[in-house]
Amino acid sequence: MGIVVYNNLQTAVDGGVCFLGPVIDHQDFSPFAQFSGNREGQGPLGAMCDALESATTDFVVFAPCDTPSFLSSHFDHLIASTTKHDVVVATDIDPPHLRHWLLSCWNVEATRSHMVNAFSSGERAIHRAITGLSVADRRYENADLMNINTPADAQ
Repeated sequence: MGIVVYNNLQTAVDGGVCFLGPVIDHQDFSPFAQFSGNREGQGPLGAMCDALESATTDFVVFAPCDTPSFLSSHFDHLIASTTKHDVVVATDIDPPHLRHWLLSCWNVEATRSHMVNAFSSGERAIHRAITGLSVADRRYENADLMNINTPADAQ
């Protein structure tokens, strides 16, 4: 599933795409760039901070490896909204419009220090760490956001 997400994102962005997290020692992943930072193993917010700190681009897009139904066109839509907000996050189209923080686009300059400071002060929840940032929701069909971890999940 991760390779499908990787390819969908690669089609949508002008820049490098990599797997974020522990290095995957498997032949299927060897041709793909991987990144693991100093906060590895300290949760999603730690990984986000590592990515934001090391970013050399204006924006960073996060995508969980188990969302293969989020297509390159969805990434295009998500990314297109970032110039007006610090963070653009995918949300369910149906109420209560849950935010999928790991499927989001972040303005590096606007968010890097804010998120690293939140993490350094002990915060570990993304939804609390973003307090004070300009966040926009982009709604998608629930099927586009669904986590697919096994073949049965895709049924």
